[in-house]
Amino acid sequence: MMSLYRLLSLPLVFFAALSFNSCKHEPLVPKTPGNGGDDDTTTTQPCNPNVIYFEQQILPFLVSSCAKSGCHDAASAQDGVILNSYANVISTGDIVPFNLGDSKLWEVINETDPDKVMPPPGENPLTPDQINLIALWINQGAQNLTCNNNSGPCDSVLVSFNSDVKPVLQNKCVGCHTTATSSNGQVALSTHAGVTASIAGGRLIGAIKHTAGFTAMPNGGPKLNDCEIAKISNWVTEGALNN
Repeated sequence: MMSLYRLLSLPLVFFAALSFNSCKHEPLVPKTPGNGGDDDTTTTQPCNPNVIYFEQQILPFLVSSCAKSGCHDAASAQDGVILNSYANVISTGDIVPFNLGDSKLWEVINETDPDKVMPPPGENPLTPDQINLIALWINQGAQNLTCNNNSGPCDSVLVSFNSDVKPVLQNKCVGCHTTATSSNGQVALSTHAGVTASIAGGRLIGAIKHTAGFTAMPNGGPKLNDCEIAKISNWVTEGALNN
């Protein structure tokens, strides 16, 4: 997004680092659990499907689609907007809890004017589901909630690309890896063909598992949770089918 009103041995290790670099993101501003402040929402409670959790559900796609070099990372800060952390999203995105109409971030992602819409034309747009998540989050008070999304059962057997793998990549990776470009390591994750191409040499699995010798992905965003990693890994093991 250009403006708010606009993811093996030498030389293999060296190749992996070059071939799976993503868009350049600013590192996330870490939370400080247990500090007793107003934003201290650290919990070991399992995720509630009726609650929107900023760190798990909102921040990943804002980092992937927005907090990129030249756009809304801390270094670029187009129009003074930085979307790499809760504090920055709230303050520079002009979020008004419980009020969509007065929240600037909500306004620009729903713009019809190509000079004002975010992401701007040419960039990968937010999906309807992502836009709806932002609406629900704001309407629930735009809180900095997190939960233990590894606490429930995980069915990683007979994984479907369309039902299990693609949604994770869409939400956390595709904003940067829509098409293969020199700036993202020639990795495209928006199609089945692109994802299967990234499997070669163990690049995709090494990246999402943060294995030594691979560039950790998502770059600048939270690591995929254990169930998401298990599903993608098993999908690859099961033949990486377009199912």
